[in-house]
Amino acid sequence: MRFHAPESDYPRRNNRPWLLILPASAIIGIFLLMASVSIWNYFDVSLPVSLPTSSITESVQQIQDISKPPAGDIEWRFDTGEAISAPPTAYRSMVIIVAGQRTQTGRIIALDLDSGRPVWTYQLNGVSDNPPTAAGDILYTGTRDGRLIALESSTGREVWSYETEDIPYGRPIVHEGLLYVASSRIHALDALTGNVIWTHEPEGGKAISPLAYSQGIVAVLSDESHLNLIDAGKGKRRLTTRLWFGVAGMPVIVGDIVAVSGDRGSVQAIEIHARDIPMEKALRFWWTKLWIWNSAPRPPDPVGYSWYHKGIGGLTARIATTGNGRLFLVARHPNYAATMVAMDAASGEVVWSFSSETPVSENLALAENTLIVGTQAGAVYGIDASSGAVDWQLSLGFPVSAVGVVAENSLLVTSEDGVVHRIR
Repeated sequence: MRFHAPESDYPRRNNRPWLLILPASAIIGIFLLMASVSIWNYFDVSLPVSLPTSSITESVQQIQDISKPPAGDIEWRFDTGEAISAPPTAYRSMVIIVAGQRTQTGRIIALDLDSGRPVWTYQLNGVSDNPPTAAGDILYTGTRDGRLIALESSTGREVWSYETEDIPYGRPIVHEGLLYVASSRIHALDALTGNVIWTHEPEGGKAISPLAYSQGIVAVLSDESHLNLIDAGKGKRRLTTRLWFGVAGMPVIVGDIVAVSGDRGSVQAIEIHARDIPMEKALRFWWTKLWIWNSAPRPPDPVGYSWYHKGIGGLTARIATTGNGRLFLVARHPNYAATMVAMDAASGEVVWSFSSETPVSENLALAENTLIVGTQAGAVYGIDASSGAVDWQLSLGFPVSAVGVVAENSLLVTSEDGVVHRIR
């Protein structure tokens, strides 16, 4: 089922036409400027950029299906002594933890996966809110004061650092030698050296979300609910479209669509390969005016529009993870309850929903066909990702803030008091 832009999101019709009175020279100048900007992007006019010194790419953790429900036995626990800022991640034979909510105590801790004992600790001299990105032998992370830091994964030794203009959003993305991160602007750095390859200032103001990357395209949200699609190799704008709702979370890419979620359970999908058309926004503006005056049919959907869904409910909807051609979202309600929803990424159809009377963890872990989620009530659910049926449930006795999946049918679970548990 294909959802079209809602009528209520177009300007309300009226029968009182108005005139825009400007000198002819000013009107001509405005149109020439708009045409120049459109042509610059449409015909891919761009300056050459330097090439990265390597082809290292982000390491994707291979997560196997959970063949049997975990018994809930705690194999080991590690107390950081302070709040854990991000979900723990397993890399090679280590568990990487980001801890501390103060400049003096912010740090990254690497634990041995089998024993839970510390391997190394790196003092951030700042606070990080996201798990590091692993690529090759390097871990990449950002801090609230605008620094990007590259660490040797086996020792925690700093390789390089880079100052951005604002807080970095989300985890950096590393692909074919380039590191991408959103601050106020979008930065592309040489992943091995930290040297700048290009920067991009998104339309609508500064960036407000982490990045998504696929098929040579970077997606990011900016002020006033703009979605920006950017050429990852050159840093050039491909498409900018303004969404019809306040956004929450980050854009995600599934196949050939970019999906964005937000206020009142709204979700919208844009075609990833769509590009701005010269003068399209100007023509659309005047077409809309003629439609308001009952002098033209309803304008067509904007360039790149795929589908729109607003039936999830709740205060906001946030895409928590993706897999198997589906979006998995969490909608939060005023009474702190939550609804998890599986949605077909190609059509926007809701496949199933699951309700929790208590808040759920920010991250959902997907292991093949099992969706794993923790709650503040201390429960961990294993949900069939195809049907939404609960396959198994654990009662851990402490509020769960994040869940991750590691080898041998075990989970990494963090509690709100800053303790990491490996559970079988």
